[in-house]
Amino acid sequence: MVSGPFRFLASRLRYAQCMFRLRVSPALLAVIVISAFTPYLACAQTSGSPWTFAVSGDSRNCGDFVMPAIAAKVEAHKDVFYWHLGDFRAMSAPDQDMLALRPGASQLSIAAYQKLAWSDFLTHQMAAFGSVPVFLGRGNHEDVPPMTRTGYIGTFGKFLNLPEIVAQRKADGGAGGSVQPWYHWTRDGVDFITLDNSSQDEFSDAQLQWLRAVLDRDLAPNSGIRTIVAGMHEALPHSTGSSHAMDDWPLGMRTGEQVYGWFYSAQAAGKHVYLIASHSHYYSPNVFKTPFWSQQNKVVPGWIIGLAGAHRYVLPPAADKQSRVDTYGYLQGTVQADGSIAFALQELTENDLLRSKWPNAPAAAIHECYIHNSDNTPAGK
Repeated sequence: MVSGPFRFLASRLRYAQCMFRLRVSPALLAVIVISAFTPYLACAQTSGSPWTFAVSGDSRNCGDFVMPAIAAKVEAHKDVFYWHLGDFRAMSAPDQDMLALRPGASQLSIAAYQKLAWSDFLTHQMAAFGSVPVFLGRGNHEDVPPMTRTGYIGTFGKFLNLPEIVAQRKADGGAGGSVQPWYHWTRDGVDFITLDNSSQDEFSDAQLQWLRAVLDRDLAPNSGIRTIVAGMHEALPHSTGSSHAMDDWPLGMRTGEQVYGWFYSAQAAGKHVYLIASHSHYYSPNVFKTPFWSQQNKVVPGWIIGLAGAHRYVLPPAADKQSRVDTYGYLQGTVQADGSIAFALQELTENDLLRSKWPNAPAAAIHECYIHNSDNTPAGK
């Protein structure tokens, strides 16, 4: 798989080939080929070769040790991008990895920690990905006071204005429009949708209206979109992880059910649809294969993947037998030529963390995070 500027050039050439088939004028074709950001004309984005991407969430607590290892795997596997579904730092108390990286493992007051936490995330987690594009979603810990949605947009504006997102925003008719934690971008006939359900005022009317417009465009004849992948922090209602999801507040339950219904309708219309969340700190597939959705014959493929460094949870009783806990890793999606996506858990070993560690990261602290950062071990409670 080509990478960097060569990957971009290859995508432009695929677009040119598509436009030749559509018999556009040579002048228009030249504009298309040299344009830096080709928007939403999804037929141009159809590739015959499988390609992969990576997704996970919840990198608080030990993410400064785990995320560099994820970044190394993403680069080794030549994944096209990494998608982080939220909870970058704990915010309510200093993360143990951040303390371990301080000279002499010195302590921090909560006020001093909160001033440094997001910059630490950028320095010790995001920087590890180098030139690999990283798409960010907002988690509930990004809403812990004094953190706000406005502060989030200001701090992470670079990630909310990646070229793919800006081009898509313009293609959707929002040239120069407002930047929000929710956004989408398309690649090879796949629409990747990032939703914000990090706070109990979501889904807001504004976000619902935006999402409905996105899905209407995807469902339009000749849209070129065959696949929809929605990523969010908290799982939509009535999943196997419902004890820690949008079921937790009335607006979340009502609007979450509505959004799930929209995604199911897109699936019923013939699109490949996949729903991915984090928030719960384990890996679990088939999370919407529950009595509630099964009885309505409305099961949409879904996963929970919250293993990027956060304190790991006990699995809920209804979790699928393939679920995993007390590990770290991410979900890798392989996009096939027909638009279907095969997902597989990529687990990390303690050696993976040690090989990718920052020079000042103590091996003992990494071991502590790998073994005891869990509800399932005495030291982790």
